[in-house]
Amino acid sequence: MTMTKAGAFLLGLCGLLCACTETTGTLGIIETGEELSTVTATFQFTSGTDSLNLEKLPYNSQFGCIGAIRDPETGGLIESSFATQFVTQSNFKLPDENVMKKEDGHVVCDSMEVLLFMNQAYGDPNNAMKMEVYGMQTDRETLNSLTGITFPEEKVADFNKHLGSRVFTFYDRTVSADELQSSTHQHSIRVPLDPEIGTQMMMKYYQHPEWFRDNNLFRDNVFPGVYCRLSESEGMMVNVAVSALDINFVYKKDGVDKEGFVRFGGTPEVFQCTRVENPKSRKKLCEVPDTTYLKNPDGVITYVNLPVDEILKGHEQDSISMCALTLQAYSKTDDAFDAPTQLLLVPHALRYEFFTESWNKDDRFFYITSYNATTNAYVFSNISRLVKGLKVLKEMGISTDEDWERVDVIPVSTTSDGSTYTSIFYDVTPTSVRLVCGTEDKPLDIQVVYSYFNR
Repeated sequence: MTMTKAGAFLLGLCGLLCACTETTGTLGIIETGEELSTVTATFQFTSGTDSLNLEKLPYNSQFGCIGAIRDPETGGLIESSFATQFVTQSNFKLPDENVMKKEDGHVVCDSMEVLLFMNQAYGDPNNAMKMEVYGMQTDRETLNSLTGITFPEEKVADFNKHLGSRVFTFYDRTVSADELQSSTHQHSIRVPLDPEIGTQMMMKYYQHPEWFRDNNLFRDNVFPGVYCRLSESEGMMVNVAVSALDINFVYKKDGVDKEGFVRFGGTPEVFQCTRVENPKSRKKLCEVPDTTYLKNPDGVITYVNLPVDEILKGHEQDSISMCALTLQAYSKTDDAFDAPTQLLLVPHALRYEFFTESWNKDDRFFYITSYNATTNAYVFSNISRLVKGLKVLKEMGISTDEDWERVDVIPVSTTSDGSTYTSIFYDVTPTSVRLVCGTEDKPLDIQVVYSYFNR
């Protein structure tokens, strides 16, 4: 595993305050005759606002965002574009070439389209937007060299290959109101492509079926992907949860013409990213006193200075049963973006490497929690392993003496298998929340419970 020592970047770092009160209790007696006792301690910490370097964040994203909206709190324009490549299946198969509809002696595609399924709109959902779809660059080395989420468009998009365009709103007014309100309705953008593209893809299948059974071969030889960008208007941004490429065709079964189609799904497994323009209001937010911010996709984050040395001092042989940290949010204004759903607590030294290296497989170096709408807070219920992990990073020389006790709070989106996180992405969707700041004059509290055996 390659480890990168992150450089220190601190903005208005508050001095660390620490105080401790202890309460001792007994949990019970075990068969060995040892009594398990606990000590509860309260420490204090400070926090502040910082900003991420968007050019160092990973380019890949779980979801895509397309649109242009004004941040209601700052007035800054947020613009985003979306790129994805498509996956195929190892057992992919089309009907036998002999039963396919043909023209001029070769198979033909009946129609073809790109589908973007949306699960959320920001701004005015009825605002009409125009989107252009281009092919993607085929040079794998260029794509693999991407860094950040503000990369130059020409590194991803092939602007010489315009594939289609579409005017869209979040609510499709061509369907009935009842269907729009149905729980099964899927908001989508359907962009028709030239059927000749599908015809060429189908012809390649019958010549090289192996290209359709491997994602890399499919990307390099069949269809490199799509880059979707806004061409007109502002006032709405949509979150693309799922994307797909459909090819429709006609074939014969029992002498009767039948309609068939194949679908290729867009996924970060191969390549998927959202590109954002960097708003100009980040520095102003970082200077607001007595308040910390989280604002995406701007990269404005909160940091916390944990009193790790004080927490561990005198308890080297004890177990930290619980270490609870709460970040309380202010009530949001009516026009502000919603609060981020999930927050990542990560050592400052790993703020960028965490997303690209194997640090996110070791739970000593991160903690994720979800927003609690009832309490309007984020509760990190037990960061005891992270506290000890910060000490480990210092001993390894990964973190510096100045920031080894600092953790950064970053909005993320995740996937899981029910028990562990299978992927963790920087969240590029528009979110915003103001948090209560821990200052030197008014620090915040962190609760710690130690456990030890008495003879």
